[in-house]
Amino acid sequence: MDDYEAIRQLVARYNFAFDNLDVEGWVSCFTEDAFFNRSNAGRSYRGHEELRQLITEFSETFNGRHITTDFQIHLDGDTAKMSCYLQLLDRGDHHAVGMFAVYDDELRKVDGEWKFSSRLLEVDI
Repeated sequence: MDDYEAIRQLVARYNFAFDNLDVEGWVSCFTEDAFFNRSNAGRSYRGHEELRQLITEFSETFNGRHITTDFQIHLDGDTAKMSCYLQLLDRGDHHAVGMFAVYDDELRKVDGEWKFSSRLLEVDI
């Protein structure tokens, strides 16, 4: 599999893990020192322990599905930058769009596997 497809597969693993509240599966999508920020969250998260806290906080109320599209991937050796759109469908409201946002990501290849080193989510609604 080429690097572009490996990065798209990383996004799919991230989406499925979060949607199914698979804490360790989701955290494994990130480098150990990864940074995550969602523009409407009021705080950011760094490292696996804080990322575990983030997904655990969602576990009692989350009922959605991540849909990501329009990937723009720029490779530079073992690092990459990517942007893509996010639509979050709310399954509790007949799959209505609950959020629209843009991810701006930095990725790093670790032991042959692509991971997010920085994930910034700019929420539109």
